[in-house]
Amino acid sequence: ERRRPPRGGREGVAAPGASCADACKEGGGRCETPELEWVNDCDALARHFPCEAGCGHQVGSELPAYAHQASLDTHRQCLVSDIAFSKCEAKFAKTTRLCFCLF
Repeated sequence: ERRRPPRGGREGVAAPGASCADACKEGGGRCETPELEWVNDCDALARHFPCEAGCGHQVGSELPAYAHQASLDTHRQCLVSDIAFSKCEAKFAKTTRLCFCLF
């Protein structure tokens, strides 16, 4: 059996440093933590960010995200996680999150 993205769901970019919970709410939708897996993928990130330094694997509940802050060693990378579970409320001031919102 295979799961598919829920109807009424779509990808969206949060403001730099903002959570997906806030981004989805601001857009009139909602974030549900299990659905963030639909965008925890390098191809999904590349649809929204330039990923100039490629795609990297990191650990953090604020992933998937684009590292926009120059002080990060992952600057300009799109970041995914295979270990930690993304959380709707998570945020990090130096990255920009990719979200999956339900409408």
